[in-house]
Amino acid sequence: MTITKKLMAVAVATAFGLPLAAHAEVTVYGKLYPQINHISVDDSSAVGTTVSTLSAKATGTPGTSVTAMQASNSRLGFRGNENLGNGMKAIFQLEMNAHINDGTGGSTLFSRNTFLGLAGGFGTVKLGKIDTVYKQLGDHLSFLGVSSGNFVSNSSILAKTGFGTSSASSFHLRRDNSIIYYSPKFGGVQALFDYSLGQVPGSASSGSVISAGLRYKNGPIYLALAHEIHKDLFGGSNNVAAAMSNTKTVGASSDDTSTRLTAQYHFNKGTIAELDFATTELNESGGATGHFQDYKHNSYAVNVQHTMGPVKLQASYGAATAGSCSLVGGVACNTTGLDGKKLNLGASYSLSKSTYFFALYSKMRNGDAARYNSSELKTATYIAPGAGTNQFAVGLSHSF
Repeated sequence: MTITKKLMAVAVATAFGLPLAAHAEVTVYGKLYPQINHISVDDSSAVGTTVSTLSAKATGTPGTSVTAMQASNSRLGFRGNENLGNGMKAIFQLEMNAHINDGTGGSTLFSRNTFLGLAGGFGTVKLGKIDTVYKQLGDHLSFLGVSSGNFVSNSSILAKTGFGTSSASSFHLRRDNSIIYYSPKFGGVQALFDYSLGQVPGSASSGSVISAGLRYKNGPIYLALAHEIHKDLFGGSNNVAAAMSNTKTVGASSDDTSTRLTAQYHFNKGTIAELDFATTELNESGGATGHFQDYKHNSYAVNVQHTMGPVKLQASYGAATAGSCSLVGGVACNTTGLDGKKLNLGASYSLSKSTYFFALYSKMRNGDAARYNSSELKTATYIAPGAGTNQFAVGLSHSF
């Protein structure tokens, strides 16, 4: 770590009242990527359009547009370690959002990956607020280095469902109260496991998340398989109408799962290609007749990046099927119009190893009932069933 970064670490830590251990190596780091973004939302499905049983009715909401400055997941962090001897060390990280466009960073300090852990011959253990294994292993090729929190992230269609607006059905999140383990690497293979405590009184498992996977890295090849289980998060019920929801039904429970396979290859000519495929199921039991019981669908994304000197070009395409569903008691359920498709295009020009310009374009096309959304417009008014989005942005990125 340079003297400048040491001084910065001391200054910032002092400002936040954070202790700096005398024998710890501490690094200040961050990434800032503000952009000017134009968002255009299409008209939603017309009133009377036949849509999925699970979706809100078609509203005929007219389209809208807005131009805004955004900073996505621009961030500031501190990481460090202390040598404990015998091949073991203590490791820590504190990370927070840095929304340089409006000076906000979210309502909670250090709300990004923040942990304390131990690393040694046994592997690595971390405790804190951490991306799940599922999130870490899949959708591995970042879109021009700015896809975290940005509208070009494939997670908006690859790790979510097309009905409702609640994140309860998302499999691409950072979880509180997590315990995560990384095994040593054996011939390029590494196992990962994490458990997020639900901390619901009277239940050992309700509200918990289990995420596990394997990854293989060897030369130009990257392969990963991940599986995640949500216990009583009710990803289905939190996204359907109240008349079908089991969230207030005594004795009801849910087990939502997703499995994802990721394959990436680095070609000799500066090209990287990645394929992700996921199958997701939201399953609930104990509900009354006509209430939500099951939804399952598949999704995939293809992502290609090519580097030519200071220029990077990237394109990705993702799609999710409408899937299938069932309601308690055999009541009819259909998934008409719950499919979605997304195209991303982008280019960047490097000014240095840490600074570059970028330009992005994304088109989200929703089926008549779907509400896939990657924009900053999160309200139901803007993303009504069937309303797609077109987005264009130019920005500047700097890492330190």
